[in-house]
Amino acid sequence: MSLFPRSVLPVLMYHRFGTPAGGDPNLWIPTERFASQLAWLGANGFRTLSLDEAYQALVQRSIPRRSVLLTIDDGFAEDLELVAEVLQREGARAAVFVAAGLMGEQVEFRHPSGDKPKVSTGTIVDAAGLRRWTERGFDVGSHSLGHKDLTTCDSATLERETVDSRQRLERALDREILDFCYPFAHHDPASRQAVAAAGYRAGYAGEPPVDDLFAIPRMMVYPGDSAARFQRKVSGYYFWISALHQKLRRFVGN
Repeated sequence: MSLFPRSVLPVLMYHRFGTPAGGDPNLWIPTERFASQLAWLGANGFRTLSLDEAYQALVQRSIPRRSVLLTIDDGFAEDLELVAEVLQREGARAAVFVAAGLMGEQVEFRHPSGDKPKVSTGTIVDAAGLRRWTERGFDVGSHSLGHKDLTTCDSATLERETVDSRQRLERALDREILDFCYPFAHHDPASRQAVAAAGYRAGYAGEPPVDDLFAIPRMMVYPGDSAARFQRKVSGYYFWISALHQKLRRFVGN
């Protein structure tokens, strides 16, 4: 671990907004909490980036000071309508990653975690709703075709999940889709290669920093995050701070 760590682009991961309506409550951020986070970012000189701006910053290895990328996984219709109003009111940007083969469908996503699976249910935004999202100036990326764990897929399925999802989103929005987000943040060499082969420029994941544009790390925002913890997450040094804390805990434990 470097004594003087390099700042990384803070990429925040959100899922659901409002009052929990079933499933895992840790996936839900109260609307008022999200609005206060955006207000704090604006008051402290942070700029929310577009996917294009984030990609350029990562490629050039030059992270603009006080910048952050806000990402939303899954694209539940009721959440996007709710959060779009908050984003516009606060003058902020965000990108949503949508499973293109599930647009307009009622779904139940289950992500096993320990003894209890993380469950999220609702209706995914349809093409019209996604167009309204982009008309407001927000970004869209692919979250695969059917929200499958890509690390469990054979090569033919990997191709469908990456290629077909991109094509469907591009037809629905009449715009190029260049960014991918792995369902459940699960990826491996084969899935990263499939994403690259499908013509995407970047793949967003969820683990600590690695030097790979197809495994860009993100930090999940939880409803229990304090203001101080949120501020650490957007500092650019959160992963380094977390690693230092773990090292200190091990040292104290010994």
